[in-house]
Amino acid sequence: MQAPHHLHLVAVHRIVRYLRGTSNRGLFFPSGSPIRLNAFSDSDWAGCSDTHHSVTGWYMFLGEFFISWKSKKQDRVSKSSIEAEYPATSTACSEIVALCGLLAKIEFPQSNPTPLHADNTCAIQIATNPVYYERTKHIKVDCHYIREAVDKGVITLPHVSSDLQIADAFTKINGTTTTSDFSRQIDAS
Repeated sequence: MQAPHHLHLVAVHRIVRYLRGTSNRGLFFPSGSPIRLNAFSDSDWAGCSDTHHSVTGWYMFLGEFFISWKSKKQDRVSKSSIEAEYPATSTACSEIVALCGLLAKIEFPQSNPTPLHADNTCAIQIATNPVYYERTKHIKVDCHYIREAVDKGVITLPHVSSDLQIADAFTKINGTTTTSDFSRQIDAS
């Protein structure tokens, strides 16, 4: 803003062209569909064959509609599966908090905690149990953000079996779960 250049103007023109060309597009939510967040989080352990870093993946749904996702290689090697899963669950929790804030601003506040479906029972136990575990000392303090979200009732952590974990598609090459499995999982919750 203080020292704009020609490239900045080119970028602004591109954004305006995009907005003009997509003004008739949007998300359609039928009147009977619930405006409720649901999330799935997963991680592989040392999945990258070159660096042995794990991959974080999560999906966010609003009702039955897919609205947000992420797949990213973690920035360090994890020594255990819990060390890979817990940060993945924590980053998904951060996205839930941001989406809850956005939904509240547009007058669709979430009245119940958002289910964050995880398939790692150790990650669920660490997040939901306030007792300090000696074996979790190595997990960074910022990852315990998820424990606070559980305590405040922002999220719940229902277990989802690995064969119904749709976030596998972002963490494993041959993940076979589909978004139609999401509906079955929600019905079972």
